[in-house]
Amino acid sequence: MAWHQLFWLQRASCALVFIAAAPRALAQVPDSAPIVAPPEVPANVPSAESAPREDEAITPPELLSSPTLAWPGGRAEAADRVISVLLTVGTNGSVEDARLDGGAGEPFDSAVLEAARAFRFTPARDARGLRRARIRALVRFVGTGQPAALPNAAPELPPTPEAQVNVWGAAPPRSASESVVEERVLRAAPHLNASELLLTVPGVFVSQHSGEGKAHQIFFRGFDAVHGQDVEIWAGGAPVNEVSNLHGQGYADLHFLIPELVRQIQSTPGVYDPRQADFAVAGTLRFVLGNSEPGVTAKASLGSFGRRRYFMAYRPTTAPAETFAAFELESTDGFGPSRAARHGSAIAQLQRDIGSVAARLLLSTYAGRFDSAGVLRLDDIESGRVDRLATYDGKQGGYSSRAELVLELTDQAEGRPELDPERWSLSPYVVWRTLRLRSNFTGYLTSPEGDSTQQLNEATTFGANGWYRRTLRLLSAEDSLEAGISLRSDSIRQSQHRLSLLNDRVTDDDQTPGIDARVRATDTAGYLDVSLRPLARLTLRAGLRADALSYMTEDDGGDSAGQTRSALGGQLSKRANADLVVLPGLHALLSYGEGFRSPQARSLGDGETTPFTRVVSLEGGLRYRYQEQLSGSVAAFYTHLSDDLVFDPTSARNELVPSTRRLGAALNVLFEPTEALIASASVTYSRASFDASAGQYARGDLLPYVPQVVARADAAFTPTFASVASLGPLRSHFGVGGTYLARRPLPYSELGHDALLFDARVALRLGPLETALDVFNVLGSEWYDGEFVYASAFNGAASLVPERHVSVGAPRSFVWSLTLFV
Repeated sequence: MAWHQLFWLQRASCALVFIAAAPRALAQVPDSAPIVAPPEVPANVPSAESAPREDEAITPPELLSSPTLAWPGGRAEAADRVISVLLTVGTNGSVEDARLDGGAGEPFDSAVLEAARAFRFTPARDARGLRRARIRALVRFVGTGQPAALPNAAPELPPTPEAQVNVWGAAPPRSASESVVEERVLRAAPHLNASELLLTVPGVFVSQHSGEGKAHQIFFRGFDAVHGQDVEIWAGGAPVNEVSNLHGQGYADLHFLIPELVRQIQSTPGVYDPRQADFAVAGTLRFVLGNSEPGVTAKASLGSFGRRRYFMAYRPTTAPAETFAAFELESTDGFGPSRAARHGSAIAQLQRDIGSVAARLLLSTYAGRFDSAGVLRLDDIESGRVDRLATYDGKQGGYSSRAELVLELTDQAEGRPELDPERWSLSPYVVWRTLRLRSNFTGYLTSPEGDSTQQLNEATTFGANGWYRRTLRLLSAEDSLEAGISLRSDSIRQSQHRLSLLNDRVTDDDQTPGIDARVRATDTAGYLDVSLRPLARLTLRAGLRADALSYMTEDDGGDSAGQTRSALGGQLSKRANADLVVLPGLHALLSYGEGFRSPQARSLGDGETTPFTRVVSLEGGLRYRYQEQLSGSVAAFYTHLSDDLVFDPTSARNELVPSTRRLGAALNVLFEPTEALIASASVTYSRASFDASAGQYARGDLLPYVPQVVARADAAFTPTFASVASLGPLRSHFGVGGTYLARRPLPYSELGHDALLFDARVALRLGPLETALDVFNVLGSEWYDGEFVYASAFNGAASLVPERHVSVGAPRSFVWSLTLFV
């Protein structure tokens, strides 16, 4: 696990040592009851004179509860066994990771790790709030050769090496609305795939209007990001956005991700961090992967509309959550004609510490085939001329595949900043992608043989990211300078042709010529980021990022076959923010950032200076956290784009439109009163409008398809009931998630339908078995996940004036799962 900043605390005064009593313990001590020894204080603990100032002091984790721990098999040995473990304590006080620091062999190592993961702590804290922490603990199995300790007696411990407590914090937020969605919220309500996990991110809504294998359409804080053009997405250390994808710039297909492996989603709205690169117009989303369940997990699922899913994962019990291998196979007949889909995915990741360097290797492969029902005229549905689940063209759909390899090396040397002032990271990656897509938005409007088009996009992406951070100590001990680089090269082959609906032959003509091209795109970037703390309560950050993007396009077909075009351009982006601690736990933040969106390579002329969409973003707001129970933020934001893109159904791609702006506000609250209860809620309002007039759009008009209100709530209650025989406690899960989408502008001053959706989960786990029932669209809402306005000719009736077309959202469905944990 990697975090952006490392802090050193005072030494062994905070070390924790756990002792397990032998089975023949005295009567006053329950069999196998653990006893927590008082911390040992070494002679070199900092004195009061050298202790950190109150505003910089860090309170380490303190043990609240721990499970009982007995000798494996119930038979104690004569000699003691002492096992050292490293525990990572999260901001909610739970143990996120436990790994051996000196094992005693099986079955002791596994028993210690399993027990250690159930420890509960008060989380580490500093003046800025809660922090993750890593602590070293000693666990002793007391042998029969010595008497057991009394509950209130400090056991005699063997001499131990000097212990330490290290605290990591995610890099301080760049804006008030920045958020991290943790696993407990991700698992509260059911989600069919990793893309739907994005529903839990404040301000995000996703829809699937072209089949379960095509990339979701993403809406984020006033942006219709379509399939990723305005949202930078990373997963497991590799970029997901595709450069110059034929179907849409920034195309981001997340179907290769297995939802059970997503431990965290980091959301960075706006463009305020120098690490944010191309496509970070609305913001950046990062998926952090891991497997929380040690051992083997095997799951089988059956659901409505012929849904079948098989999932298996393995994680060594002595390995961290970042080491795992997992496989997924899923298929569905779909909730109507031309909606069948099937896919398989496998992901394996290994993390090992090599001296002071943490190494992480990830490999994944995915392939999927899907059908698409396309769109229907709303008037046909409302008049009853067609069933709402019908399709006009049953030949739509596609194929998608992805394979990737990621290596990440991160310096994790432990020490005081003044003794260890430098850290670094380097992460190379390679990604192979294929997308074949056939669609028909307009029927027979432009051709008597039909307007069906087939797109093919194949890409190979090589790249690397690296950063180097050094402590400056200019105004405080927390001042730092970070320098980073980003390298990316894409080799792309793409084609688009119109196909006859009668015999699937190519029907390109002079008015609608086909596309056959090869594209080579290169993006090199570097940045500097300075963090200063001039006052105890004020932190200032400023960064500068430079990007150079070049493209070469070669036409492979038609009269222009062999013709090449090249273009190159640069972008310099300034980013800054101020973070003021108003009161303990309350922060005021002000952020400014500049960014860009790269163009489609095919649109560039030879020798042209690459034009970019220029982005300017502002945000101000408050963040608050009360201990580990309550946190939240409120913010107002503004974003201006020099030009924009709007989806054109006639050409089935995004077309250039005048400059636009977004003005809005966001509220986010997370409530964790107990370990068994968690609730989160967010509301985002945004008004996206044109800032200039051109064509059918006038200054002040609302941007089509961008919802103005996105609200989301997730809640889960996970009580544990009494133990059942030798199987252990009966654990349960009751969760619900709801999304509200309102005021979706459409062309010609129309508004789309609002949508209110709820999903729910009920699960019971006893011993190694868990059964769960997931219900999607609990209310059975008849809703539309996509609405468009344009002219078309379907079913022999042509409309030369724009009409509303819709893609139907999924109805109520059920999925039952049985999971085995070994």
